[in-house]
Amino acid sequence: MTESKVMPDFSTIKYERPSVDKFKECVQATRLKLMSARDPEVAAAALFEYEKELVYFDTMVALANILHDLDTSDQYYTDEVAYCDEASATVSELCSAVYSVLLSSPCADALKEKYGEMIFLKAQNLKDTVSNEVVDDLVEEANLENEYAQIQSEAEIEFNGKTLNLSMLAPYLESTDRNVRIKAHKALDDYYMSKKETFDEIYDKMVKVRTRIAHKLGYKNFTELGYKRMERYDYNREDVAKFREAIRKYIVPITVKIRELQKERFGYDELKFYDLPCIFKNGNPVPSVKMEDYRKISGDLFAEVLGVKPSFFDVLSDHGFTDLISRKAKSTGGYCMYLEEYAIPFIFMNANGTADDVATIVHEGGHAYAAIKSAEVSPFVECLSPTIETCEIHSTSMEFLTYPYMEKFYGENAQAYRELHMTQALLFLPYGCMVDEFQHIIYDDPDMTPEQRHQVWLDLEHKYQPFIKYEDHPFHAMGGAWMKKDHIFTTPFYYIDYCLAHMCSLELWDESEEDYKSALIKYNRLCECGGNETFLKILEGVGLASPFDVDTVKRLAFRTCEFLEL
Repeated sequence: MTESKVMPDFSTIKYERPSVDKFKECVQATRLKLMSARDPEVAAAALFEYEKELVYFDTMVALANILHDLDTSDQYYTDEVAYCDEASATVSELCSAVYSVLLSSPCADALKEKYGEMIFLKAQNLKDTVSNEVVDDLVEEANLENEYAQIQSEAEIEFNGKTLNLSMLAPYLESTDRNVRIKAHKALDDYYMSKKETFDEIYDKMVKVRTRIAHKLGYKNFTELGYKRMERYDYNREDVAKFREAIRKYIVPITVKIRELQKERFGYDELKFYDLPCIFKNGNPVPSVKMEDYRKISGDLFAEVLGVKPSFFDVLSDHGFTDLISRKAKSTGGYCMYLEEYAIPFIFMNANGTADDVATIVHEGGHAYAAIKSAEVSPFVECLSPTIETCEIHSTSMEFLTYPYMEKFYGENAQAYRELHMTQALLFLPYGCMVDEFQHIIYDDPDMTPEQRHQVWLDLEHKYQPFIKYEDHPFHAMGGAWMKKDHIFTTPFYYIDYCLAHMCSLELWDESEEDYKSALIKYNRLCECGGNETFLKILEGVGLASPFDVDTVKRLAFRTCEFLEL
């Protein structure tokens, strides 16, 4: 992306409610042409007219969500998101109808030869995951997801005479002052305890409606459907279970050692739950620059990493496609949303002055960079982006590949940041596996009571995070910590993708330590692939090992221990 390319300002892009009726008309015409076409060019032309309508619909849905998240107090966009969720369920069913015809089209073989197999894999997958009889259930599922997200975004926590949202409370959770940490975690614990019954009810309804959808589509349980939704074409739950076991065997012992060293560093008799976020005795390194300067410094960092100036981040920011700093009435979290019609990504996050700010900037920046690099790899919008675990390599690898440039944000504390980031990466892997195993257990037994679900989480904490001690934090002590993780509510079975991506990213980091240029070439090839191949084929094509290879996990566990001098 360069300034020579005509690019709108984000503020000039106008939201219009997308018409389901118009999309339905396009789908009907497309289906007729696909059923009757004998010439592959005629069939392709029909598909591309359909693609235009799909791109417009997806763009308006993305825009509604961004505008809502920028100001959750604006009722207009709250209502539009609700409309879009309902409309999206119908559009998914209509898309499934198009792909059903594509799969049996007289021109299917010719189209597959010309455009590749991936669009057909995706067509079959959507056909297998959506049907007319589950549209109302999909709407109910989306409404429940929005209800949870809205409650989280509206959180108001009284702390030290201030009213804070969840993002604004975060710096106090890792304060160097143990008393401040205790009070901050108590405030967080109290907030979630006040929402426990509400979140239990929402999640119970989610489990039930997702199970109902799975049964209507002919699946034994939602776990099977969840894997289909996540487009896992070349691995299954047994592979994931083996990966989790490798993490438990080779990474969990490292995290236990990290916590033992942390306890010794602080001179505590026992490390408590509220101590865990503060890794260093003098405090976790925080950016030495003002949050107001993040935009410029990030642009400079990406320019140096990628050798292009102005950087893609500069261009996005100059045109209003980044919003970085937390504020009241702004939705929680961070993401990169792609506006398909304009081929422009939007970076959304909630900077609060902690080390997590920089990790989030480069993470979402990695998503944005990959979206730009793959903007023209396929005529099908469905194949521009790969499946989620590959997308997360784009973002997570950028976190590691920016290590040599962290002086820009941290000055003399850059090495401390690198050590913190690597430490947190290792601590994350067991947590991510815990989230994943929790969901497998819950959806395999959807009739569990809320109390049983909380007990499952406690049991998994003992397995993956044996060092946690909650003391007098009742919400966490009864197994409630999973309720803080929005992915469990809104994007089931997503979380293991982060773990798989972490292993691939650690492999790129390891190579960058020996030959940075070689690692960057692999990274660029990965981003340029787009979504024309499945996960394991992409890894093979760019020369990365499978994260399901236990030897890879063992080798990287050793290398990270060397880096941290454990």
